[in-house]
Amino acid sequence: MNREYKEKLSRKIEKNYSDLEMRIMEDIVRRIKKAGKITSTADWQINRLRILGNSSEDIEKMLKETLDASYPEMFELYDQVIDWEYVRNKDIYEQINAEFIPYEENGQLQQITNALIQQTDADLQNITQSLGFYLDYGTGKPVLTPLSEVYQKYLDAACMDIVSGAFDYNSVLRRVVTQLTNSGLRQIDYASGRANRVDVAARRAVMTGITQLTGHISDMNAEKLGTDYFEIAWHAGARPTHAVWQGRVWSREQLVTVCGLGTVTGLEGVNCYHERYPFIPGISERNWSDEWLEKKNREENTPKEFRGKQYTVYEAKQKQRQMETAMRAQREKVQLLRSGGADRDVITIERAKYQGQLNEYSRFSSKMGLKEERERIYIDGLGRVAPSKRFSGRG
Repeated sequence: MNREYKEKLSRKIEKNYSDLEMRIMEDIVRRIKKAGKITSTADWQINRLRILGNSSEDIEKMLKETLDASYPEMFELYDQVIDWEYVRNKDIYEQINAEFIPYEENGQLQQITNALIQQTDADLQNITQSLGFYLDYGTGKPVLTPLSEVYQKYLDAACMDIVSGAFDYNSVLRRVVTQLTNSGLRQIDYASGRANRVDVAARRAVMTGITQLTGHISDMNAEKLGTDYFEIAWHAGARPTHAVWQGRVWSREQLVTVCGLGTVTGLEGVNCYHERYPFIPGISERNWSDEWLEKKNREENTPKEFRGKQYTVYEAKQKQRQMETAMRAQREKVQLLRSGGADRDVITIERAKYQGQLNEYSRFSSKMGLKEERERIYIDGLGRVAPSKRFSGRG
């Protein structure tokens, strides 16, 4: 690696982290201004800034400048925090350790950075590996377009926010979908000719990117532990081709030959939610026994009926996703009618249709014994659309 390339890589790494720190700081300040104090979430985010290498002195200075507060006001904020039970690291507020954490001594930061480098082939761009807005001119090699660079910038920021631990997954997704739709995007076009709604494409890209980043971190941890074995996490409603290997222990070679690691449809491929953890045979204990896995497979493959149709757990979760997509489309339709000044009666009818979809979604989920995932519906950030308050929660 020549010096010029090293410097270029260093600048990209520095920009990614400085942008991340700015987003964290802006969110901390927003929370403090709203609550008039350092909330538990803001406290968590302040700790993430510390993990990213900032000294307690630097953090206090950044907060003071961004809040435009005086030192007496900052001392009062900090003094209040010290006595609260939720504080995770009182050293930050007492400034017992004002030193920043050097990169060479910051294991967590090194893990994240190395995972980003591996995931992007040292380019530090397009963390999700999305081909949205690439064009295929018949050469067999997709060509980057200016629009794809904009799309990737938002997705990269989302991945950085989630993998840092400073923001929760659903909040980040709501933000990135809002950013994309505010920029005028409603659908993501791919070089293959396929297209997806922006909310579907963003969720899938970010989820896949995060899963692949954690896979790289697992590889690094396994190397440190001197093991070539991994336990794959179990989750309900896995697609049938994944259900046969989830919850079990596999060698690094079997991750490829059995679980399909590195393929679009396999482990850590598109829409795969499975994580894997280093496993040391003879020392580590499995989280899911073969007997338990077999029992769960039988339960999940026993169909339940709804309106005359049978659904396994996997099929029911797929039906949920379809219903959520339809509801997001209906919410957007209502919003467009509103902004276009449509007749009030027309808008009322469309809102009532949406309320009916919500009711059906709730009934279906209850019948199938599944948790409602309404955050998938409200990812658009459009607020209340349903005409009735009969429902508990938002609409």
